[in-house]
Amino acid sequence: MDEPVKRSTAAAGTPRSPGLDGLRALAVLAVIAFHEQLTAFPGGFLGVDVFFVLSGYLITDLLVAQWNRHGGLRLGAFWARRARRLLPALAVVLVAVTAATAIIEPGQLATLRQALLGAVTYSSNWWQIGHQSYFAQFGPPDPLQHLWSLAIEEQFYLVWPLLLIIVLKTCESTRIRAGVAWAAAALSAVTMALVYVPGADPSRVYYGTDTHSSALLIGSALALSWPLRRLQGLTRQNVQAFDAVGLAGIAVLGWAMGHFAGQDSSLYPYGLLIAALAAGGVVLAAASTGLVSWLLGWGPLRWIGARSYGIYLWHWPVIALTAAALRQQSESPLLWLAETALAIGLAAASWRWVEQPIMRDGFRAAIRGRATAVTGSITAGQWSPAAVFPAVAAVAAVAVAATAGYWVVHARPSSGMA
Repeated sequence: MDEPVKRSTAAAGTPRSPGLDGLRALAVLAVIAFHEQLTAFPGGFLGVDVFFVLSGYLITDLLVAQWNRHGGLRLGAFWARRARRLLPALAVVLVAVTAATAIIEPGQLATLRQALLGAVTYSSNWWQIGHQSYFAQFGPPDPLQHLWSLAIEEQFYLVWPLLLIIVLKTCESTRIRAGVAWAAAALSAVTMALVYVPGADPSRVYYGTDTHSSALLIGSALALSWPLRRLQGLTRQNVQAFDAVGLAGIAVLGWAMGHFAGQDSSLYPYGLLIAALAAGGVVLAAASTGLVSWLLGWGPLRWIGARSYGIYLWHWPVIALTAAALRQQSESPLLWLAETALAIGLAAASWRWVEQPIMRDGFRAAIRGRATAVTGSITAGQWSPAAVFPAVAAVAAVAVAATAGYWVVHARPSSGMA
């Protein structure tokens, strides 16, 4: 959910498909539907597993392409790009959530301190195993609870490249390389099946990196067998075959999201595996040049998909803090639409003013560029909103962060917290 894709030759020389952005859009909308408690989507949380498959696929494809070009992996540069892509938007969300919590639900500040530590260290999933259930809510909703999935992805980004180097060095055959990834996915699924206790709270197996990495590894296995460059050069007959697989995958995902609930024992691991395999079929079809890619490449879906990381970051804090302000989860469709629109709007602003400049120019260059634009506007006596607004917002954010941080540090635990 953290990297938009384009049908162009990237700097790394790897083709990108707009259909994958469309798939991101459907995945994040499914997650929003679940968190908004829409009864038609009790399994909308499976959108996270779609993201996992897609992330595993794209990251592995990127790393293997780099290996084939350079004979090795430049891990420092890879991890730096991940940080530049992920950290700025997350930092803005953490500042905003801290400030909003201090105003709307100050009783949560003591607990928020621990959640913030988990967020900045990308260990939220392990912290939440001992503190929060994903499918059973007690007390006020935690506005950072959704960061568990980003933690799993980041842990994957740290560990998988190291393991992939070993696989690429020791295995010459593409089939064997993919087989290793499939075996790792199977091991994660078996671990989930062994650890899961029917009837008990499933948070341990749902949050655990060891038990919930199968979708990421399924995406990796598919990338090793069917890299993006290969999918871009398929014959018409093969494209039709992938379209059939992709359409079947969409149907299975639709069924799974309308069928499974978080407490279903059949979900662990079978339902999650079904969803991940179906998502894998859609990823392959979306990355090719057929009907599924064309459908998912629809402009509005691509627009949402390109901003799906920010939308995911913002949607749950908006829902949770609105529920805290109203003292209950609203069942008004108008409020659902308003919350979704607000999350998308905030993500669009983050994409325009934070993420794109930093991805394009880097941290330092983006900051220098913004400072130069503001200075130039002031010197020329022209107060351009495009130049001045981001700077004013940044100063306000720092002030709010400092105040909210003081409240977090000095907050006392609330006896009403779960």
